[in-house]
Amino acid sequence: MTPNKEDYLKRIYERSQAPGKMTNKEIAHLMGVSEPATSEMLKKMILEDWIVKDKDKGYLVTEKGMIQVSNLYRKHRLIEVFLIQNLGYSSQDIHQEAEVLEHSVSDQFINQLEIMLEFPKHCPHGGRIPRMQELLQEDFTQRLSQVQPHQDYVLCRFPDQPEFIDYLENQNLHLGTIFHLLKKDDFLQTLELQFQEKTLSLPLTLANQLYVEPA
Repeated sequence: MTPNKEDYLKRIYERSQAPGKMTNKEIAHLMGVSEPATSEMLKKMILEDWIVKDKDKGYLVTEKGMIQVSNLYRKHRLIEVFLIQNLGYSSQDIHQEAEVLEHSVSDQFINQLEIMLEFPKHCPHGGRIPRMQELLQEDFTQRLSQVQPHQDYVLCRFPDQPEFIDYLENQNLHLGTIFHLLKKDDFLQTLELQFQEKTLSLPLTLANQLYVEPA
């Protein structure tokens, strides 16, 4: 499978985990290419049984595709752990390096890297690291947008996106941060959090990408 198809497969999987139906135009935007080029690639991937059309989500990754997705996530997340623990990278700088390396390193390299790192369970952003030949299944799936106010929660997972991470860093929101959910404002589509003696208002679109557990 080419690196380009692998990137398509990951983007489609990631988008399928979010609410709503994905379109060819949206996938083209995520990939940074034209809509006609995306439509042509999607046709090829359907013929090769990597994805299927779905009336509710637009596209879904097949069982064959999920094996490939899981392997890519395993490589990507182990590389991220290595970059932080062994090379001194910051959490904001690891994504792009891992994006490049995941397509070029062998399974043997990754197996040895996993042993050296002593089999970490999660990446620096809280995502589950699948074991060899294990399908990806995240440990933390409860979105902040779905929980009830007037309770304490802990931040367990967030997107592996530099701009998103920069925002969280600027707000002093990190993995393991415990906060109190004060209220939801359905009209303004915001949530209000309280932690570290301050109050933070988050848009619902952002809260929908944060995964939490009861504290």
